[in-house]
Amino acid sequence: MPLKLTIEDSREIDAEAGAPLLDVLKGLGMNRNRTVLAAFVNNRMFELTRKVESDAKVRFVEIDSLDGIRIYQRSASFLLIKAVGDIDPDAKINILHPIANGLYIEIKGRDSIDEEFMKKLEKRMWEIVNADLPFVREEVPLDKAIKIFNDAGKEDKARLMSFRNVTHASIYTLDGMINYFYGYLAPSTGYVRKFSITRYDKGLILHLPSISHPHKIITGRKSKKFYKVFQETLKWRKILEVEDVGMLNNVIRDKRYQEFVHIAEAFQEKKLGQIADTIAAKKGIKVILLSGPSASGKTTFTKRLAIQLRINGLKPFQISMDDYFLDRDKTPKNAKGDHDFESPHAIDIDMMQANLRQIIDGKPVALPKYDFKTGKNAMSGKVFTPQEGSVVLVEGIHGLNPLFSSQLPKGSVFKIYVSPLTEVPLDSHNRIPTTDTRLLRRMIRDFQFRNYSATETIARWPSVREGESHHVFPYQEEADVFFNTALIYEFATLKTVAEPLLKAVTPDSKSYGEAVRLLKFLSYFLPIPVEAVPRHSLLREFLGGSSFEY
Repeated sequence: MPLKLTIEDSREIDAEAGAPLLDVLKGLGMNRNRTVLAAFVNNRMFELTRKVESDAKVRFVEIDSLDGIRIYQRSASFLLIKAVGDIDPDAKINILHPIANGLYIEIKGRDSIDEEFMKKLEKRMWEIVNADLPFVREEVPLDKAIKIFNDAGKEDKARLMSFRNVTHASIYTLDGMINYFYGYLAPSTGYVRKFSITRYDKGLILHLPSISHPHKIITGRKSKKFYKVFQETLKWRKILEVEDVGMLNNVIRDKRYQEFVHIAEAFQEKKLGQIADTIAAKKGIKVILLSGPSASGKTTFTKRLAIQLRINGLKPFQISMDDYFLDRDKTPKNAKGDHDFESPHAIDIDMMQANLRQIIDGKPVALPKYDFKTGKNAMSGKVFTPQEGSVVLVEGIHGLNPLFSSQLPKGSVFKIYVSPLTEVPLDSHNRIPTTDTRLLRRMIRDFQFRNYSATETIARWPSVREGESHHVFPYQEEADVFFNTALIYEFATLKTVAEPLLKAVTPDSKSYGEAVRLLKFLSYFLPIPVEAVPRHSLLREFLGGSSFEY
């Protein structure tokens, strides 16, 4: 029976009922370079092997999108896992965290990773790619899936599945090797033709395409600061004996979560105190610049850091970078002709640097105040007079941009990058992207305090990330210290608030596919009630009920 498919909201074509999406794609002549990895059918994502059974709207997912990059990463990860297993059947892979435009991976069961092993691994990976082996997905009853993974020695995957409230689970097979992935894979290994591997510390890095460079490998800088935070978190998870979501669910199921929450919060408070101690020990610090991407908890971090600085005998004073916005008619415009409030040049850079220099010199400063309703900047009438021990905290997305600190005396400025850098993984092969943490946080905050729906937040998220890629991420390495605002228990708490918001997203919305994905993701967690979250927690910035005023 012929079907009508509307492609990318513009082109209508005929297709046979039961035809796989891959055949539809071939009929359109869009598969030459294998950059299409999946498709949205009526706003819900499916693999290219999925059959189309009725009239539908189809949007293809390419590698230059966030969804495409996720699919590519999972597919490349399974490729590497398979290649390692072929070389060393006793080895166990841990996919840990992002680094240098790739994934940092450790291999348990090997004494060392030497050049000979790396050559064998790369050779075997390319053999699998060139064989173009299919990633085969099969739906099996949940109890059977749990048994399969327990029998295969993959206890972390069996443990994760044991808490799922579903009847079936999907198992992937690659040339006889079974695995489980949260999310879809490419049709076959032949799609994974862009990668490289390098040794690093105790493991290796699987370098892959990124959204900014989807068609080639750009080996990014290996940040020792980032790596230190990640390794510290790994050590912390081992101490708590919660190394994956299944272990976290054990804590929640056994009603041990309240103490666990307090310990996680205490660990974060200790790290805050250590940063304050470092600042106080430097003596000459007069200005603290804080930056990080959206929904990182920067505001609460700044308030809690101020308390820790007071404990050290300093006198913190907060200045908002937003109050230095230029009048709206002087604000630069983007390519679409809209005011670009994300640009650093939307801020009066000269005035801000001049004010900070005055503060460093101990001189009184008349502070500006931006009126967002009128789009005008005027003086607030407030004057800040530095005293002995005064230190100014400035929070904003451009805090690490040298434009705002290049004229300040060396040794007078301390820079902090604030972001949820890492979380507890689902299992050894399924890490949780930090962007999911921030998206859920922002979604809840937007609903609680800005009257935005989850549909609207999801729709805006790509433009938010684009702004961050231009104005936040390029300056991470300017930071003197990185602070990880992620809390090991937070998804279990965000779940209780986020799920109703996500369920309200309707199937006719382009946000629907992302809502479905996030709902599935949250289904892996047992819930922790919001009441368990302390009022001083960073999470209260999003959940509400904070002891701080915003």
